[in-house]
Amino acid sequence: MSTSNRPRRVREALIAAGPASLAVLLGVVPIAVLLVESVGPGLSLENYARASEPLYRDTLAYSLAMGAAVTAVCLAVAYPVTYWLAHRCPARYRLPTLVALTLPLWLNYVVLNYAWVWILARGGLLNRVLAWVGVVSEPLDLLFTDVSVFVGFVYIYLPYVVLTLYVSMERLDARLMEAARDLGATSGRVVLDVILPRTAPGAAAGAIVVYARIAGAFTTPEILGGPGEVMIATLVVEAFREFFDFGFGAALSVVFLCVVVAGFAVGLRLPRVRGELKRW
Repeated sequence: MSTSNRPRRVREALIAAGPASLAVLLGVVPIAVLLVESVGPGLSLENYARASEPLYRDTLAYSLAMGAAVTAVCLAVAYPVTYWLAHRCPARYRLPTLVALTLPLWLNYVVLNYAWVWILARGGLLNRVLAWVGVVSEPLDLLFTDVSVFVGFVYIYLPYVVLTLYVSMERLDARLMEAARDLGATSGRVVLDVILPRTAPGAAAGAIVVYARIAGAFTTPEILGGPGEVMIATLVVEAFREFFDFGFGAALSVVFLCVVVAGFAVGLRLPRVRGELKRW
């Protein structure tokens, strides 16, 4: 390093030190505190042994299964929507349509959940419509069930998947699809051989982003779920807030964090998925 560049390098290092220190303070330090709390005092693994009991294993499995199911449905809905938006929708309507599809991102998370309480309640909008058209004679019990939690998750997290997948779908060269059709490929083969392989990294990136958020969500199960729809975040909150069992709550948090990090690690092994995630 030349002498003339040294003062500039020092200034740049000092400028970067502030944000870097803040990032470490807000991101690394809380995780380190969780790790210490989960094994303390005395470096005991008792809290992790409790976290591996069937009750907590089942809750973690339920949370992960819910995250996987909602993510799969979001992808299944987002694929045809983003394909139409990127390659069939007139250009002048594309931006307004995209804004309309991602409107839930602009609204408060709690408000979105309570909107579904009004829709799915026994005296809510959906039951009134079903009764009016003669589909049901008695109101359906849709609220505070797996169904209401599932619907709430799909509604809230579908826009994230749409945004991520739309970026990949927009970059998809339409000439490749036309060439495949000219060579005799059916619509199914075009989807399997052209569209899916070239948009899979964007789909995987969107799935990774929303999967962890769904599996670790607290507000939606708390508002839309019943006593039987307990997810891992609810147990963590109860351990900290109601039972003041900070060690056990920390252990549950660390176990879930390890599962999430493992999922990210699998996704990041693929270079194209890493590229899509960098755009986030």
